[in-house]
Amino acid sequence: MKNVKSKEEFIMSQEILIPQTRMIKARLFEAFQANGLEAALEACIEAKHTPLYMPEVVDERIAAAEDSPLFQNWLTTPSVRVTGKSKGGNKVVVYGHVPNYFSNPSNIRKAREAGLRNGAGIMPEPEFYTLLDREDGKIVFVVDYDRLRKSNSDVISVDDALQHPQTIPFLGGKERAEQYLVKHKAVYSKNIGIWHSDDLDEKPLGRLLFLGYYGNYGLYGGSVLYYFGRFLGVGAAEPREDGLVREAHACGRESPYRFGCGC
Repeated sequence: MKNVKSKEEFIMSQEILIPQTRMIKARLFEAFQANGLEAALEACIEAKHTPLYMPEVVDERIAAAEDSPLFQNWLTTPSVRVTGKSKGGNKVVVYGHVPNYFSNPSNIRKAREAGLRNGAGIMPEPEFYTLLDREDGKIVFVVDYDRLRKSNSDVISVDDALQHPQTIPFLGGKERAEQYLVKHKAVYSKNIGIWHSDDLDEKPLGRLLFLGYYGNYGLYGGSVLYYFGRFLGVGAAEPREDGLVREAHACGRESPYRFGCGC
């Protein structure tokens, strides 16, 4: 006679994390004076808040109502754009949404005191190579320098923006870029500014990424390190169950955007 297993023996139990969307409190840390960028970032960190990187800010705008204060303020982020040469001599532009040399305000100050190049700061080569080595097409993107240099740095149609070489790496991926452009068009206009500068030099040069608050400002990759700053920060005690953190929990891993401030 064959052994027949009961139905109960085939029932399996497994624990999973189910993400829940909830409202969280965030603070704007802003400084409107000379060298306000480093001052605002320093204030955010000293208040034990984590400044949001560009993909996080973009996700919050995508999810926000059209009359949200998120659309009424330009925002700076610790995300960085760095132009330099790879170890093999290739000219590249790196967009990094991870802690980096310039996400530490003391390094912004150090670069400024050493002398900026058209508003951009020198990033030590080892730091640049470390960032370059992290390229994954998700949180670190590498764009060919000549391709970006030949592209428009101007106001263009939102319908053409996805094809611009800065859009996807600036916003943090194609799917996110597609969603953001739809929201931008609904909130602002049918046009968007995509701005970048030619920073090729003997040493790597970097700038933080700004997100504008009206159509013509848009995706600003030509910011200067001595200008104003306005960072969106979230306190350590705040539950982070939305946006990128929700995605990270669903994958069973920590969000790649929450490694601190590069201090």
